Amino acid sequence: MKQMYGTSSAMNGQAEIKIMKGGDDLFIENDQKGWISAIGGLQLRIYGIKIITDQSKLTIPIIYIQDTNSILELNTVTLSEIKLIPPSTQAKGIIHIDVDNTQLIAQNCLFENIDIEEYGGNAIRIVNSGSYPITATIKGCQFNNINSIGDSNGRGGSAIYMENKHGSKLVIDDSCQFYKCITDKANGGAIYVDIDFTFEFEFKINSATVKECQIKIDTSKDLPPTGYGGGIFITGDGNYDPSTLRLDLSGMEILDNSAEKSGQSLYVVMNKLKDWCQYGLSGEYVKGNYSDTLS
Repeated sequence: MKQMYGTSSAMNGQAEIKIMKGGDDLFIENDQKGWISAIGGLQLRIYGIKIITDQSKLTIPIIYIQDTNSILELNTVTLSEIKLIPPSTQAKGIIHIDVDNTQLIAQNCLFENIDIEEYGGNAIRIVNSGSYPITATIKGCQFNNINSIGDSNGRGGSAIYMENKHGSKLVIDDSCQFYKCITDKANGGAIYVDIDFTFEFEFKINSATVKECQIKIDTSKDLPPTGYGGGIFITGDGNYDPSTLRLDLSGMEILDNSAEKSGQSLYVVMNKLKDWCQYGLSGEYVKGNYSDTLS
């Protein structure tokens, strides 16, 4: 999508798509999965596009991917000034992937000034509803000023939520930025990852800054526990072997994040946590640039 992208005849700058809902109370989204949908193994590639709205509150994702063998590639795409209010108790993403055996490639994209209310959601939400892996590669992307509410199970991640199941992979690289990503009533201010450690999964932060992100507690109830992991929250099932190096946060830079309970920048719930923390040189796979003085 974008005529002649990558050639000498390509348009200069970003083209623009404006979603014209026409008001918060209209029913144009009823019975629809997303404003842009890819179903049945479709390969959807969007290049050099800015996507905005008419400031109406949306109730469905902007991009929705369903079924197996799909590819979603976003290159130099901006999603800005978006308000999402999921209409049911099921959280949604601005980019929502509900499938397995799929690839997501996001490069040099900008997600900014996004508000997600009511039943929660994320800028990118990856739900592995099948039995095959999903590969997500996020390079050179910025997530700025994203505000969200956690889902009914206290799962946050206003920028990225991923169910890392069946050997799925999430790689964050090329100086990604998470700035002022804030989640209320949940865990994980910017990123929430749920990992099945029994498979050959991968979650690596090779190069990213997590700055001034926040997680807030749900004051209306005690369970599930909330308010943990101002920047990132990681949880999962099974035992992790640190020697595989599949869980590697060594490229993470953290600054001025906050959590109302614990884990100002990072909170991890997993078996054999001590083994992972002590593996390598001075906790290199866990702490990124953390120091008692500056972080």
